Order: sequence, then C-alpha cells, then structure tokens
Amino acid sequence: MAGVGGSVTKALFVPENGPAFNVQFNPTQFQFNKAVEWTPHDDQGQESTLEFQKSSPASITMELYFDTTTDGCADVRAAWVNTLLSMTNPSVTPDDGQAGDIAKKRPPKVTFIWGQFRMSGVLKKVDATYLMFASTGAPVRAKVAVEMMEWKPAEYQAGGGTGSLNTAPVQLVTVAPGETITAVAMRLGTSTKEICEQNNISDATADHSGKTLAIPTK
Repeated sequence: MAGVGGSVTKALFVPENGPAFNVQFNPTQFQFNKAVEWTPHDDQGQESTLEFQKSSPASITMELYFDTTTDGCADVRAAWVNTLLSMTNPSVTPDDGQAGDIAKKRPPKVTFIWGQFRMSGVLKKVDATYLMFASTGAPVRAKVAVEMMEWKPAEYQAGGGTGSLNTAPVQLVTVAPGETITAVAMRLGTSTKEICEQNNISDATADHSGKTLAIPTK
C-alpha cells in the first residue's frame, strides 16, 4: 500500500484468464465489508440465544483514478478503463461447461493485491465517470468505482462458518529489462511454474520486462 515515508506499492488485479493489471494510481478510498448472519431465539423467558446461520462473502469497494493528460491525451478508456471493464465480461467457460457454450460462460475470477492485502473474488461493479475530455471528445481522465465480492466457497453455506479471507502475504516484483521469468524465479527462490500459474503467464520465454508479478511468500 502507499506507505508513509517508504516506497509506493501499486495495487493490481490478476484475472484468471489474463495478465496482471497494475492500477495507474493507488485507490483514494478503500473499504472492506464482512457480514455474519445470526438468528435470535427466545427460550421462554430465559436469556435469549443466538444461532449462527452463515458467513457471507467479504467485499471491498475502492475508488480509482486514471489520467492520460501527461501521456499524449490518449483515450483513457482504451488505455486503462476498458481493461477493468473486461473483467466483468463472460469470458470463462465453467468446469462443467463446453468450450463453445457461450451461454454458460462467466466473468473471470480476479485476485486483488495491494501490499500485504490479497483477496480473490469477482468484480461485481465497475462504474466509470469521465471528468475531462480532449478536443476530439475522447475522455482523458476517469474516476472509477470498483466493487469486488469474495468468491464464495462451499464452506460459506449455512452452518459452515469456516470460510475465510485469503490474506496470504505476497511480494510484488517488477521484471527488469531483459530479465526472464526463470531468472526471477531463481532470484527469489521459487519456480518458473509457480510464477506463471500465479500471474496467468502462458509463455515464460516471452519478454515480460516492466511487468509487475505477484510472488507468494513462503
């Protein structure tokens, strides 16, 4: 996260079917929500009791800004916003679906990482407000409100209550110019396979210079 007196760690979204998306600027607002459902019971004049029903998935909301006014005034939608919006499009075939069955496709699972905070889920809402426009009418500045819901595992069913938020610490590493994924793995004491799986990289031999990778810490 944006540390006081230290270096700034950029937040990123990692969809299951695509490369990591680094935000341009870290969130200006960030809210974490978690709800637990209890049912009160009146035991005929005795002290009432509470019965646990279920633990709902956690959710986070944040506000992001994107700006291309210092980068040639490119269309901020194409440069930034559309990538976030694409994570809400049905593009992944579920395990029980067929590759050509468009009706069964769903949006990808997404992992949000910011410093030591990590949550896997789905983007529930992406609201973009465009604040500045070029002479051509193309938007060059945007405020984007993002709402993300934790992926709901089976343990969250009523009476389970064992589901939990994955806050496993990760290290964010930027690939140096000319550095390979294998070299990064050797430097950090992990495997090329683990890095590729974590960051949805299909070709470890391609040029990934400048890309920020999420590396799980041991």
